[in-house]
Amino acid sequence: MKSIMLCYNLKGTKKGRKIGMLGSFLGFRVKYVEKEEYSKTIGVLTGLKEEVAEEASREETAGTDNEKNEEITDFEEEMLVMLLADNRILDKLLFQMKKEKVQVPLKAIVTAKNQNWTSTALYSEIKREHESMTKAEQAGKKKEE
Repeated sequence: MKSIMLCYNLKGTKKGRKIGMLGSFLGFRVKYVEKEEYSKTIGVLTGLKEEVAEEASREETAGTDNEKNEEITDFEEEMLVMLLADNRILDKLLFQMKKEKVQVPLKAIVTAKNQNWTSTALYSEIKREHESMTKAEQAGKKKEE
């Protein structure tokens, strides 16, 4: 299995090209996901699942914890989703991104659970988690002061 990097809202940008080069250099197959593909599951986009089975997994997509939120169909923020053949490649990628000063705050690893989610469902979950972690960090910094 080859590592795969799904890039959202990065196609045609300087940052997107840099990330694509870093990913390719490290052995990732880099895929720039188009907005029309956001309704496909992560499993389909990475090649883990066939598109035919997608209809049944749509119900599982609702399994994210944001049932209070209405389901979004589009997003503008940059996001990286990675399927890893080897966990060591992630450390190398993150190191290189930091070294090259390339930041993408929303990142995720493909798991058995989230491969059944659509890109928009995964985005909603990652965004919620990122905001929660950022608030916790800020609260921690205020305590130190």
